[in-house]
Amino acid sequence: MKAGPIEVGNLLQNRNRFCVPIYQRHYVWNAQKQWEPFWNDIRTKAIERLSGRQRRFSHFMGAVVLEARGGFSARRVPAFQVVDGQQRLTTFQIFLAAARDYAKAIGYQTGVEAIGTYLLNRDPQLMEHPEVEIFKVWPTQYDRELFMDIVAQSDRAALRKKYSAHFYKTRDQIYDYRTTPRLLAGYGYFYDKIRHSVETDDLDDEFFEAPETPADSQEDELSENASNGEVMPKELRLDALWQALVEEFKVVEITLEDGDDAQVIFETLNERGEPLLAADLVRNNIFQRADAAGRLAEKLFDKYWKPFEDPFWSAEEKQGRYKKARIEFFLANYISSKIASEVNLTKLFSEYKAFIKRSPFASVEAELSEINRFGAIYAELTKRKGESQLSRFARRLSPWEVSTVFPLAMRLWDAPEMDEDEKGTCLDLLMSFIVRRAVCGLTTKNYNKFFLTVIEYLNKEGPSLLSLSAYLQAQKSDTGRFPRDQEFEARWNKSPIYQSLKAGRVRSILEEIELARRTKFQETISLKEGLTVEHLMPQNWRENWPLPGGEKPTADDFYNAIFAPENEKTTVGRIVRRNRLMNSIGNLTLLTQPLNSSVSNGPYKEKWKTIRAQSLLMISRGAMDLESWDEQAIENRAKDMFALAKNIWPDLAQSNLGGV
Repeated sequence: MKAGPIEVGNLLQNRNRFCVPIYQRHYVWNAQKQWEPFWNDIRTKAIERLSGRQRRFSHFMGAVVLEARGGFSARRVPAFQVVDGQQRLTTFQIFLAAARDYAKAIGYQTGVEAIGTYLLNRDPQLMEHPEVEIFKVWPTQYDRELFMDIVAQSDRAALRKKYSAHFYKTRDQIYDYRTTPRLLAGYGYFYDKIRHSVETDDLDDEFFEAPETPADSQEDELSENASNGEVMPKELRLDALWQALVEEFKVVEITLEDGDDAQVIFETLNERGEPLLAADLVRNNIFQRADAAGRLAEKLFDKYWKPFEDPFWSAEEKQGRYKKARIEFFLANYISSKIASEVNLTKLFSEYKAFIKRSPFASVEAELSEINRFGAIYAELTKRKGESQLSRFARRLSPWEVSTVFPLAMRLWDAPEMDEDEKGTCLDLLMSFIVRRAVCGLTTKNYNKFFLTVIEYLNKEGPSLLSLSAYLQAQKSDTGRFPRDQEFEARWNKSPIYQSLKAGRVRSILEEIELARRTKFQETISLKEGLTVEHLMPQNWRENWPLPGGEKPTADDFYNAIFAPENEKTTVGRIVRRNRLMNSIGNLTLLTQPLNSSVSNGPYKEKWKTIRAQSLLMISRGAMDLESWDEQAIENRAKDMFALAKNIWPDLAQSNLGGV
């Protein structure tokens, strides 16, 4: 390779094209991490220039790694592929575009023309494809249209008209919002900074002491003007800003030669202050291999990877102790679903390379095709909005927060050996496993490893409902066994699940019971959002709910009940029993928040009248058929609800699960 420092102006003034491969990430620099320090460096250098200081040091902006592409042609602008440094090059361009447009705004045509030589290649009449080759920097497809509009626009008014949704209506300024495209936001940031510095005293140096030997005659004149208190022309201030970039900022230009491994170099470099995501490294690795194999990378990108450019994939989400871009979690889950082993998220790129090495694909296209297919599965699991059985499973799973099942769910849903109905039944079986274990108070701490052992078994035996059922039935330890109907029913009827489960999970159970109760005679088959869990016998029952026989316990009885065992023969024991049953499934229902608040701790007769008059939910109205509500009524209702529950979350032995 050839490497050496070069001024930004020298790099951009040459008649060259710097093409960013379509598979590299789009423009991601932002104000806090990159634009602000870059601007402060520009401003500092401009102040030096205007004050006449001796300029001793250039400012280095890191490396730009280039790889020559295509042979020489008299009618083609020489092109280089940008292996690394596209964020820097793009930032230089939008800064210069902002400076040029401000020069237009103040009628400084000489500045417009001078800056333009660093933005567009000259002599379009000598180009084979001038509409493309005039651009010195050619970004990814994601950024391309906006970049072209910023750099090659006729004027700022045209840009404002096309992107009016991102401009203030009453002033010439771009919104500083997350929704503003990053390129447009950067252009707006620099335009505002340039305008402020040129039109105020922002570039004045209060601590300047004139040097004995000025750098050149222009700086002598600037120093003299400043010392005489004259107002410095806007043109001189503007020139100081953009000339600081092109003359005093340098990059290390690295040009690769035949035999240099562009991917190895790319993987060792980071953008300024914005580390590459593991997903960026994975993507570049794949498409570098596609290039090396002579494949058409752009076509493969458009066909298989373009969906991952959607902002959905760059959004951050939290799983366990990690908070990362969604695409990183997807890749980890995808690899796990294939190798039946845990993946280290902090070493994701290394994990991917190891996966490819041990499980090579027939071609890069086959590799991309599978990633694309699994990506669609993961998106459906995450969005939970579709109508398929996979989306239904994802919606049911959401309150239980068991994302460790994702690799197994992805493996099952991708299995060509099963039709969609069998896949859906497998997912129902997993849902039964999760809910039954939760109700029975069994641990979730080893789920990540357990679900991977299921994948390993399915890889050996072949994915099917029968093999999944057989594996779950064979588990005997508390970390992985499937509670059968007898255990499930006992815990369902008597355990205080309102205390043992999160409120959202209890609500989910009650909502599924409600939907199972509905028939063709009900007006809707969906539930309103925002329903809350209500105790029919209230948690604060002491005032209005005497024990059976009308007994009202004392304060001492309630205190003693904290430590006492359950015993129907003593007052304290009956309190213990009531408190347990009060939080059991048989005493819980769903109500809207306003209705819940209105009936919260009142006596049963008031609740009975209000709920029957106001609630449309079968699960609530059905409980109000009795004129009294006590421990026996709670137990009876729990048994009645279990008749539905055992079908909603079926046992392994049921015929619709393969007759295991």
